[in-house]
Amino acid sequence: MPVDPFAVLQALLRAEASRAQRSERRAPEPAGQAAEPAPAPAAEPPTYREDPAR
Repeated sequence: MPVDPFAVLQALLRAEASRAQRSERRAPEPAGQAAEPAPAPAAEPPTYREDPAR
């Protein structure tokens, strides 16, 4: 009994799309938690000072 490779491919793609949709629905982001805040930037970058001995 021959198997159509394109039909197999289509079935695999449908199964993968269905699995991806189920995993997205199952794990929504918690509503009460905010994203972690970004770290505060450094006060000021160090400045270059000319050496007075030159």
